[in-house]
Amino acid sequence: MSDAPAHLTSAKESIARLVKICAIKGIKYVVISPGSRNAALTLSFAEDPRFDCLNIADERVAAFFAMGIAQKTKQPVILCCTSGTAALNYAPAIAEAYHQKIPLLILTADRPIEWIDQRAGQTMKQKNLYANYIKKSFELFEEPKQQEHLWFNDRIVNEAINISTTGSHGPVHINVPMREPLYELVPASTFADPKIINKPKLKLELSILALSEIRKEWAGYKSVLVIVGQRDHDPSFDKAIDLLAQLPQVIVLTETTSNVQSQHVLPSIDRVIDSIDSSEYGDFTPALVISCGAAIVSKKIRFMLRQMDVTAHWHVDADDGYIDTYQALTRLISVEAEDLFTTLVQEEVVGYEAVGREAVDPEANRFKSIWLDREEHTKSRHTAYLKQSVWSDLQVISDVLAAIPAGVLHLSSSTPIRYAQLFAHRSDLLYKCNRGVSGIDGCTSTAAGYAYVHDGWVTLITGDLAFFYDSNGLWHPHLDPKLRIIMINNEGGNIFRYVNGPDKTKHLEQHFEATHQTSAKLLAETYGVGYFRADDRSSLQTGIKELFDESLDCAAVLEVYTPRTENIDILKDYFQFLKKNIGQNHS
Repeated sequence: MSDAPAHLTSAKESIARLVKICAIKGIKYVVISPGSRNAALTLSFAEDPRFDCLNIADERVAAFFAMGIAQKTKQPVILCCTSGTAALNYAPAIAEAYHQKIPLLILTADRPIEWIDQRAGQTMKQKNLYANYIKKSFELFEEPKQQEHLWFNDRIVNEAINISTTGSHGPVHINVPMREPLYELVPASTFADPKIINKPKLKLELSILALSEIRKEWAGYKSVLVIVGQRDHDPSFDKAIDLLAQLPQVIVLTETTSNVQSQHVLPSIDRVIDSIDSSEYGDFTPALVISCGAAIVSKKIRFMLRQMDVTAHWHVDADDGYIDTYQALTRLISVEAEDLFTTLVQEEVVGYEAVGREAVDPEANRFKSIWLDREEHTKSRHTAYLKQSVWSDLQVISDVLAAIPAGVLHLSSSTPIRYAQLFAHRSDLLYKCNRGVSGIDGCTSTAAGYAYVHDGWVTLITGDLAFFYDSNGLWHPHLDPKLRIIMINNEGGNIFRYVNGPDKTKHLEQHFEATHQTSAKLLAETYGVGYFRADDRSSLQTGIKELFDESLDCAAVLEVYTPRTENIDILKDYFQFLKKNIGQNHS
C-alpha cells in the first residue's frame, strides 16, 4: 500500500483507483460542477486531503476557472461534471485550452451505456464529445469486474494524464459511465494501489545535417523579420531573442502577450504596421520570416505579410504542426525557439565566412534602418497624440497601463487586447489573454482562476460585453482578494464600429454592437465584490488608487464609462496622426 493518508473513497474500485492515480501523479486542483451522476468522483476527490477541491455551479465558468489555474501552474487541472448538457458547457474553455496548449483532465460522468438514446433522463452521446479540440478522448469500462478491465481503466487514466503534458500540452477527456449506487464510500485502504506509468519529457534537437542545411540557408538572407506570438516570459528566451535582434539584418516584432523583455525589439506591431502604405511594401519586405510562439493578435501584420513577396518562412516550435499563417511557409523547425536563435547568433559571432558569406555592414543594411526609423517615428507620434488626447477608450487604456501595480495582467478580447498592443510592454507585468480561439467568453473566469493560485495582483482589463457575458464568473466563493477588474463600459461592442463592414449597415447598433445601458454596480453588490466608478480622467486616477488599496480585502471592479460613438473616431484619428509627416525628422 502507498503512504497516502487514511481517508474514505468510492466503493467503486475503478473510481477509487482513478483518483489515486491522479494523486500519485501530483494533480492538486479539482474543479467540480455539482450533480449526482458524478457523485462517486466528487466524494472520492473531496475525501482525499491531497486535493484542493473547488465547487463552481456554472460549468462554463468552472472550465475557464480551471483553465486559469492550469495556465499559471502548467500542471493538469481536473474538471468533473455530471452527465448531459453539463459536459457541453465545458466546451468553450476546452477549445481555448487546446489552442493555448493548457493541460486539463476532463472527467464527464455518464449514464450506463445501454440507456444512451433511449430517452432516459439526462442522457446524450458523450463519447468523443470534444473530438475536434482535445488531444485525445477515452471512455472507461463501466463497473469493471475482471482484472483485465481494471488494468485497462488504470492504463487509460495514466495515459490521459501523461498526454496532457507531453509535447504540446492540452486537454484530455475521459468519459466515465456509472450506474447506481453512486454515494457508497469505503476506506481507501480497501483497494490495492494501481500501477503508475510515467513518461519522461524529452528535448528535441536538430540533427547535424539539419543544422548544416539551416545554417547554409540562413547565410543567404540579408533581411530577416522575426515575429514572436503569445508565450510566457522566459529569461532564456529573452537572452536569445535580444542577441538575435541585434544582428544587422534582423528585425524582431513582438506584442504585449509575447512577454519579451528586450530593448532591441519592436514591441507595438499595429502602431508600426498601420503607418506602412502598400506602395512601401518593397522596402519593408523581408527575405525570410521566422515565427515562433502562439497566436499573433495583430490582424494588420497577417494581412501585410500575405501581400508581400516573402522568399521563405520558418515556423519554429517544438510541437506545432503546419502553421502557415503568412502563406509563405517553407520550413518547420521542431525545436525550442531559443535553441535555434542561440545557434544562429553563435554562427554570426564565429563569422560569416564559416557559412560562405561576407559579414553584413550595419550601415549598409537599409532593411533594418527603414524598420527602425518607422518605429521611432510612430513612437514619437504616439507620445505626441496622447499628450493632446481627450477622454476615450484610448486614453483610459493609456492611463490604466501606466498606473496599475506590477503583477499579472489579463486582457479580454477583443477591444482591450487590441488597444494594449499600441503601448510599450511593461517588464513588471506578465500579459495574458485568451487568444487561442479569441472569444469574449470566460475572460473574468480565467483571470479569477489564475488569481486563485497566484501570489500577488491579478488585474483584468475587460470590455462591457465580455464582463456581462461572463458575469457568473463572480458567482462562486473562490475569488481571490487580489483580483482586480477594470471594466470599460462604452455601452456595446465598439470594435464593430472600427471593423470594415458592420459600420456601414443599418443594423450596427442592434445586431453587431449590441448596445445596452447595463451597469456592474448591482452585480458587484450581489456577489460581494468591491465597486468603484470613473467617468473622466480625474475620477479614473482616484478610482485606480481606491481599487488597489491594500486595505481592500475582497475582489473589486472599477467601471469606467467612455463615450460610445466618439471612441472609434478618436482611434481612427490616432492612426491617421501616426502616418503624418513620415520621412521628416521629429523630436
